[in-house]
Amino acid sequence: MQQNGQERRERGDPPDFIVQPAQDDGEQPVIIVGEAEPVERNEEPAVIVGDEAQPGARNEEPIVVVDEVEQQLNEARQKVEEYLDMLRRTQADFINYRRRANQEQAEARTTAQIALLNQLLPVLDDFERALEATPQDLTQHPWVQGLFLVTRRLTTLLDQLGVQQIGAPGEQFDPRRHEAITLEERADVPEGTVLQVARAGYALGERVIRPAQVIVSGAPSPVSGASG
Repeated sequence: MQQNGQERRERGDPPDFIVQPAQDDGEQPVIIVGEAEPVERNEEPAVIVGDEAQPGARNEEPIVVVDEVEQQLNEARQKVEEYLDMLRRTQADFINYRRRANQEQAEARTTAQIALLNQLLPVLDDFERALEATPQDLTQHPWVQGLFLVTRRLTTLLDQLGVQQIGAPGEQFDPRRHEAITLEERADVPEGTVLQVARAGYALGERVIRPAQVIVSGAPSPVSGASG
């Protein structure tokens, strides 16, 4: 390049002009005279034109992000359903546990009351037998009146605890509530009728504390009927 410029000067040829285009709109183009090499320009980013261009490349990234968000949302919904199901199961288990605990407490309380009543009822039996054996002329005696008072207070206490007396003449024999100590043949009453209560029975709600000891009627035997 330098040799060409020197030969031109020797021959008297005019120098070469190199016009450097302006890089920005506000700048003037640069004119370079002689052998000055053109100023290097910053390379612009390559633009792919034609078949190599991919117009949809920039639109794919938002679509991928939306798919990921939807997947995360579905996973979050699934976890919420799992947690709700666990909560429902835990709540149901707790309700069952509380119901079972209340039932066990009630049964334990009833069992303890029955155990205490089983020790108290024989005392009441003794007071009642003593009053039944009291002579008629001593019913107004102070100590007899004291027995009546104690017996009445025990009976009132049993009523307050919900204890009921069971067993009465005329009832149909029930093996859950009655204990037959004697079978008496009777033709004037139906078979299995309670004729007499030897010892009263007691029950606490549906639970029998002790059955009533009773005398029950039985059907007369054929021999007894023939002899009669």
